[in-house]
Amino acid sequence: MLKTSAPTILAAITLSFGASRADAVEMKVLASGAMSHALQEISEDFAHKNGHTLAFTAGTTGVLQDKVRAGEKADLIEVTSAGMDALEKEKLVVPGTRVELARALVGIAVRDGAPVPNISTPDALKQRLMSARSVAYIDPKIGGQAGATIVALLKGMGISEEVEKKSTFGKTGAEAVQKMVNGEADIAISFVSEIMPIKGAKLVGPLPPAIQNPSSYAAAVGINSSNPAAARALLQAMSSAEGHRVMVQAGLEPIAAR
Repeated sequence: MLKTSAPTILAAITLSFGASRADAVEMKVLASGAMSHALQEISEDFAHKNGHTLAFTAGTTGVLQDKVRAGEKADLIEVTSAGMDALEKEKLVVPGTRVELARALVGIAVRDGAPVPNISTPDALKQRLMSARSVAYIDPKIGGQAGATIVALLKGMGISEEVEKKSTFGKTGAEAVQKMVNGEADIAISFVSEIMPIKGAKLVGPLPPAIQNPSSYAAAVGINSSNPAAARALLQAMSSAEGHRVMVQAGLEPIAAR
């Protein structure tokens, strides 16, 4: 897997692939941070094979919902399953196009070369977080699923106040992990899929099963899509065996089609 430095803001890219075809379009994709690495790879491959131009934007579910509610057009929208529930109720996605894509697990990371802590039990993890100089994770105020999940985790362990005092926040989970790599913290909590792509970060492992709370993600065609046929085809690519392979490689758990 290609490892990169994390973007420090909501990331947006536009890529054009090869010679223009008669049926080529510019596809606009909105994706959550936890899913962005895998979905960008799948979307780029789809666009390359079909001669499309790809405009890919990654951000938290809250940020993406706000963009859609403000009228921004998108061919494909991917957010948390709960976030998709809201978009469906607000009639902001095409009925019948929703696909449940994957689950994301929360994990722990340290810098490459650092001692690997014992996180095999909730008590062992609690001790490591309490002894850390600083703990990096996404700012809960940003509106991301990871932030809410981590806040609930720390509260459940009874250490939220102690950890908050020494927290290092990122605008995304990947940015928080990057700050840990840069030395601003000595341990990071984020989705596994936001840890694995970051150069210099070592995934210690997912949280112990007793305190793991997976988050599920879904995608659908945007109600204002300019290219609904291409968006449906991209959804199929994401749900394919190859799409699932990319998701697994990115640290996600694909959800089998019903």
